[in-house]
Amino acid sequence: MKNKLQGCLIGAAIGDSVGLPYEGMSSSTGKKLFGLPNKQKLLFGLGMVSDDTEHLVIVLRSYKKANGDAESFSKILASKLKLWTFALPLGVGKASLISGIKLLFGFSHKNSGIFSAGNGPAMRVSVLGLLCEDNDKLREFVKRATYISHTDPKAYRGALAIAVAAKLAGESKKVDPDSFLESFEKINDSKCGEFNEILKKTIQSVNSKQSTQNFAESLGLSKGVTGYIYHTIPIAIHAWLSNQDNFQVGLMNTIQCGGDTDTVGSIVGSLIGIQIGAENIPENWRKGLFDYPLNEKSLKEIANNTYNRSLLKELAVFPFRQSLLFILIILHILYRAIGVVILKRKK
Repeated sequence: MKNKLQGCLIGAAIGDSVGLPYEGMSSSTGKKLFGLPNKQKLLFGLGMVSDDTEHLVIVLRSYKKANGDAESFSKILASKLKLWTFALPLGVGKASLISGIKLLFGFSHKNSGIFSAGNGPAMRVSVLGLLCEDNDKLREFVKRATYISHTDPKAYRGALAIAVAAKLAGESKKVDPDSFLESFEKINDSKCGEFNEILKKTIQSVNSKQSTQNFAESLGLSKGVTGYIYHTIPIAIHAWLSNQDNFQVGLMNTIQCGGDTDTVGSIVGSLIGIQIGAENIPENWRKGLFDYPLNEKSLKEIANNTYNRSLLKELAVFPFRQSLLFILIILHILYRAIGVVILKRKK
């Protein structure tokens, strides 16, 4: 289990860090400005993580501290999200930010969420798929990890799909696409014809060996995968099922779809990472993760339950990290703006 958790966390962090520079761009624009996503490109082959990795770690540590008690999990998660919000996270989604602010102002975890179908919950639940022993427990913890910020049932269905994927990834190095669909339909307690059709279409595409990028285009996502949960989930599931034994190809195919690349990349990285283990993730990507306190060494300690420091306090009182990330993001925004102008003039 420790090895699978290591693969989950490190895979998610690498997907996050490799995808971050491409966030918000179409596939063609991202390729023209940054080339192929074959390494971290935030700063000379190095990369940092965003809220995707932070939330995954927060959920893991909340679950372990709660010792399997759902109500304790919700309270601990709420307290950690308050401190995370206090650390002034960058690039955070609207629902996650508003719920964090509500928690800071004294709202209970029971009414801190807002009606949103964003993909925030999906990015933080793969660890629950690994750790929850039975289906009832999995559903309960995914609901609590979702509704604390996103109350639209769509957000829960999408998050549950990723948790089920992680559960199956932890059980087998090769998950049959049809078996995934059958398992999800069995575990899912929030039926929705629209979502079922989306997943069926995803599985059909995987079985026909359609590329993830072509599948995204067939869904009308030629300009990039949006943060809408019903756009994120089919692309993440498709990229994972199509590349279960090849982390590099799976992640590159995901990021080349464009759009919300750090979140979708983080989800795919976590799922493939569970199956292949951290040691089989390309070394240059592991070494390119220079973020503190969320680097390869710390993530292994967190997975092994030997990380003895307060992660959130380090994030909150470590202004250099936030300042550096802020500066790098601003520089990338300027570079993108100039690059787009140049590309338009060439046309």
